[in-house]
Amino acid sequence: MAKVIIKELTKVFKKGKNLIYASNKISLEVSDGKSFGIVGPSGGGKTTLLRLIAGLEVPTDGYIYFDDKLVSAPNKIIVDPADRGIAMVFQNWALYPNMTIYDNIAFPLRNMKISKEEIDKKVMEVSEILNIKHILDHYPREVSGGQMQRAALARALVKNPKLLLLDEPFSNLDAQIRDSARALVRKIQKDLKLTTIIVSHDPADIFSIAEEAGVIVNGTLVQKGEASEIYDNPVNITVSRLLGDINIIKAIIKNNIITFGNISIPLINKKLEDREVDIGIRPEDIKISDQNEVPGFINAGKVKIKVSSYVAGTFKVVVSPISDESIELDINTERPASPGTETNLFIRPEKIKIFDEKGNKL
Repeated sequence: MAKVIIKELTKVFKKGKNLIYASNKISLEVSDGKSFGIVGPSGGGKTTLLRLIAGLEVPTDGYIYFDDKLVSAPNKIIVDPADRGIAMVFQNWALYPNMTIYDNIAFPLRNMKISKEEIDKKVMEVSEILNIKHILDHYPREVSGGQMQRAALARALVKNPKLLLLDEPFSNLDAQIRDSARALVRKIQKDLKLTTIIVSHDPADIFSIAEEAGVIVNGTLVQKGEASEIYDNPVNITVSRLLGDINIIKAIIKNNIITFGNISIPLINKKLEDREVDIGIRPEDIKISDQNEVPGFINAGKVKIKVSSYVAGTFKVVVSPISDESIELDINTERPASPGTETNLFIRPEKIKIFDEKGNKL
């Protein structure tokens, strides 16, 4: 397998008279056999970084190593993509239109001179898990976009590469297949100790596959670490939103108590001067109940239920402090709630994220 080392990697594109930094002095290391996720907004530089690692883009500056071998340097590709031992799945699945789905998946194995029996076994195995056995004799033009992307994923996974690069690999899959595809990628990654780098805008892809993650915004790596740590301790509001749903609310800190409307929450594990702040509260860290106590949560005050809807097995509820209905919080509950009624708001104070006026973590 391969360890990937990136040092001060920069890629600049010219757009008219302007310079666009798709990658801006990015440094990171993905250990041999580990999985790394890259998340960020559209156009933020995620795919460019993946293409640089693959050798499909030439760095403007900086270096890329596979283990101790230099593969890319400033303005130079040292090791061609075909010789890097990588498998790639990008958003444009790039299947061969004149080959059946079976032949597309089997193509890299035939180039490796594997026996027909072993090729058939591997193709059938990966096709069954991805639910595409029934289209193996079809051509790409005869199947759906989601089926084409599954075929591209199967083609990448079937050859047991040293490094697997995934760019939004599940974006065209329906929910049922997406879960099994994530599980398949994770199983292969763990079983083969396969170094894997995945790029996605969907945090579920990152949390399902990646042991560590990085967040790229405007070409800059703004935070990296364990995916769960970034989720719980984002460096700014932008990162907090990229990693999942979150309520961002303007609040006041006074005497180490956070208040907004009639809601009061004690500040846990830190002291801050009296000031105005933005706070972030994820839906799973909030509950509503007519009871006075909920284990693990503090009673923060009364709220009014404004909206209640049912989505995919969960009730989505919007509530407001009874003293200020302009403030709204999104909450996920297991039970229906009646709009217009009042109830108690419960919050995990240790999970609250606090940001300054520039949106940076305090």
